[in-house]
Amino acid sequence: MDVSRRYLLSWMGVLALSPSMSWAEKLIHKYLILVELKGANDGINTLVPFELDEYAKLRPNLSLKADSVIPIGQGTAVGPVGLNASLSPLEASIGNDLAIVQGLGYPNQNRSHFQSIAIWETGGDGNNSQSTGWATDSLESLFATDDVVAHGASLEGLLGLFARGQGIYVSMSRLNQLSGIIRGKRRVSENPLMQKIIKRKEHLLHASSLIEEKLSRFPASALPFRMPRGDFSSQLTDALRIIGSETPLPVMHVQLGSFDTHEGQSWRHPRLLKELGEGLSALRRNLIRLGRWDDVLVMTYSEFGRRVAENGSEGTDHGAASMHFLLSGQVQPGLYGSYPSLSKLKDGDLIYTMDYRALYERICTKWLGHANNKWLPFADKKLRFLLS
Repeated sequence: MDVSRRYLLSWMGVLALSPSMSWAEKLIHKYLILVELKGANDGINTLVPFELDEYAKLRPNLSLKADSVIPIGQGTAVGPVGLNASLSPLEASIGNDLAIVQGLGYPNQNRSHFQSIAIWETGGDGNNSQSTGWATDSLESLFATDDVVAHGASLEGLLGLFARGQGIYVSMSRLNQLSGIIRGKRRVSENPLMQKIIKRKEHLLHASSLIEEKLSRFPASALPFRMPRGDFSSQLTDALRIIGSETPLPVMHVQLGSFDTHEGQSWRHPRLLKELGEGLSALRRNLIRLGRWDDVLVMTYSEFGRRVAENGSEGTDHGAASMHFLLSGQVQPGLYGSYPSLSKLKDGDLIYTMDYRALYERICTKWLGHANNKWLPFADKKLRFLLS
């Protein structure tokens, strides 16, 4: 049975159960999964310039050799580059549905974890963060409250990604913790501010109830393939259940870390990358079997990269530019942008070659379909063909 026919039959069944569902809700089937590499992933030892002399000199203990990487391409300023071999679970995606965007950063890099992640999640620069999450304007322009169960959900961590959004955004460490939520009597107040707070709480409780009800139709046991063990994989399992149950929830946030490898990087970083690769590979495999890989876009992000030179504790300190992954059946695979030079540094850091907000423009314009989004000024022609 082809995918379009399967979707039609699926929605006919849902409509039979929920005839009052709005038309917009019936048609929402694209999902964005944002993977936060908490603590600042070392992009240099993720996408490795393994033949570069400067790399070996600046990292005498942490540099990786050719037998520890998966060669994937060439950088103008750094020569051959390859993926850390700990990411070998993603080998099937190389050349098929994995894009790597290089040299991402922003002006006046802030090296505070707290401040820089706020910048990344709202779309600011080193001078200040913005007032709302970077995707909230687009989500709220495209989807009315009645069209979605929630506009976005953080499956782990805080709601910084959806900061001050006016839509419905929920945060939960695990979706199965929603079960047993007790709803009290409806509160009444004549105070306008209290009325707003009460209404928002009711929306959140209603969203939680709807998510719980929809997920009951698609337990983890319904997945075609077993997911790996661990908290990161558990978050991805929840994301798969949302997608498998056709829950209209356009954006999900998951988290892996900590990548703050000031010490012990030689063993900590490969372990984290292995967990990342195994989780994303299993997510991909399940979505392909479910016929949904073209409907899901996965993007990694982190607050900054690491210093080029290793420190005295077998680790790396807070840096600037880094690289990030995008995976989807709708991604045109390959390397995008330019790998920053390791010989022309600023205060010991890589100099970014692409404003990270160019990715936001592509996602809001091409993936979400919001043509008049606020990131248009950051559009970069090098990403023109990133998404089909």
